[in-house]
Amino acid sequence: MFLQKLMSQTSAPVLEQMLQFTEARAKLLTENVANVDVLGYRQKDLDVKKFEGLLRERVEKRDAQAPGSTGFDDLTAAVEHPTRGILSHDGNNRSMESLMSDQAKNGMLHNMIIELLRKQFQQMDMALKERVS
Repeated sequence: MFLQKLMSQTSAPVLEQMLQFTEARAKLLTENVANVDVLGYRQKDLDVKKFEGLLRERVEKRDAQAPGSTGFDDLTAAVEHPTRGILSHDGNNRSMESLMSDQAKNGMLHNMIIELLRKQFQQMDMALKERVS
């Protein structure tokens, strides 16, 4: 119980939620690429800025309350149909360039989050083993 409360005060829960978000977004972006030539297919995406805002609000709420009283497990991002770019006659915005750019940005964010989590757990492991790096 103590360790769980301690972990809830670190950035690990936030990073875990971001990791789940980037994973879900990667699936949607891959689906968009696979259906880029399908007539009538409407692209799907998750709004990064909106999700970051939800996380920010939850972190502020967590910091204002007692340790362990605020969780992050119920945060979700709604699937949206972006309309940026030039629309074709069927209402679809087919842009392989923007899809690949979004996929690359999402992949880099995902990798950065994994690295941050790895470093945090490595530091905790060293502290538990009472070693200095």
